[in-house]
Amino acid sequence: MSEMKILFVNFTKFWGGGESWAFQVMNELKNRNYDIALLANTKSEILHKSQQAGFKSDAVKVGKFTFLNFIQLSKIKRKLIEIKPDTIVINSSLELKTIGLLIKACGCKKVIFTRGIPSRMKLNPLKRYLFSTVVTDVIVNSNYVKNSISNITKLLKNEPVIIYHGINPETNKKADYQSKNIAIVGRLSPEKGVDLAIRAMQKVLVSIPKAQLWIIGDGKEKENLIRLTSELGIQNSVKFLGFSTDVESLLVQCSMLVLPSRWEGFGLVLLEAMKLSMPCLAFDHTAANEIIVNNETGFLIPDMNTELLAEKIINLLSNPENGKLMGEKGNNLLKDKFTIEKSIDGYQNIIGRN
Repeated sequence: MSEMKILFVNFTKFWGGGESWAFQVMNELKNRNYDIALLANTKSEILHKSQQAGFKSDAVKVGKFTFLNFIQLSKIKRKLIEIKPDTIVINSSLELKTIGLLIKACGCKKVIFTRGIPSRMKLNPLKRYLFSTVVTDVIVNSNYVKNSISNITKLLKNEPVIIYHGINPETNKKADYQSKNIAIVGRLSPEKGVDLAIRAMQKVLVSIPKAQLWIIGDGKEKENLIRLTSELGIQNSVKFLGFSTDVESLLVQCSMLVLPSRWEGFGLVLLEAMKLSMPCLAFDHTAANEIIVNNETGFLIPDMNTELLAEKIINLLSNPENGKLMGEKGNNLLKDKFTIEKSIDGYQNIIGRN
């Protein structure tokens, strides 16, 4: 039985992939008898969900320049001293620069910085100091992300550790390999590359007129994407299904998943598709190439080539048995490499090491 207290610090106001994953890790560590607490921004989604789940949750008002507001910092310092965590898990640079100089006041010696965005970190003197003297460990969710932050590695006490995201693989549901529906799941924003998939869809329809592209998600690019389908004359073959709290019920009506992201730190939706034994397609330059085994569990498309993407989609729609075989291999890979148990084992190893 562990009595170790772990404080998760997340000042993001919206609910995104990082918040969803942090919340899942909190739950799983709680199930392993860790004492879990959260310090979050006022009125944030992760605060609301954590309070509903019964976690010890404290709220502070945090903005971009809170680290310069001594009154707010004093309030945060008091909370840290009250909580007295053994380990602090920090979500991003905002959290680090806000509480970094306060951490020693609460006597916490283990500070884990997590990173899921594949972009080079901007370093100023304060961040350099905090990474070299306060942060004890860095967790990244892919080798793709690890390579992107190579500029901070020399500042760290320990090499960044890759811990892949994971899910519970157990289900009795499967993809519909005979279906002509193609799924995309994600936020509708430029980096997600949904426009690229729509352009590929125009080519798919030449060979398979009954194909349908199901876009599950919402975001600021929605109107532009709807306009693009009209410009290409394929508006009747593309469905915008909006945000869903039950993505699985939609995925099982599709034969494959496409992740057309221009960049992606990991791609948790790939695991959700693999759980349903669904073949997956993605561009080769993202972290998807650490999840998909090309020509075995799906297809990796080089150079964001929409013509080749269309060709591979047509291949799977025309040969459902190939899709079934790929999906089953993907499901086996999920159970072997990407379970939530393996992810949390990784967190425990980092939390427990000296």
